[in-house]
Amino acid sequence: MATVQEMAMFAVVGLFGTNAIPHFVRGITGEEHMTPFGSESSAVVNVLWGSVNAAVAGVLAWVYRDAVDASTLAVAFVAGVALAVGLASYWSTENPTLPWE
Repeated sequence: MATVQEMAMFAVVGLFGTNAIPHFVRGITGEEHMTPFGSESSAVVNVLWGSVNAAVAGVLAWVYRDAVDASTLAVAFVAGVALAVGLASYWSTENPTLPWE
């Protein structure tokens, strides 16, 4: 059985892995998209930000690879879906802005 720390790390894997997708996709299709660097970050910034998110998820999954089992994968999945639903709700608002803008 996975420890609490391993479960938490796989939740982070799910969050970073899910967050990588919209940034990378918007970037490779040439669209601007919000990043922590600004509300209208360029496509290149989004590809780089998405890649950093994917790399963090990958490194954490690699470091905790011995903890991969059904429970940790389920935690990663649930965290990723929760973030995806939150992002879908957030981007559905009329004028979304970053909290620090």
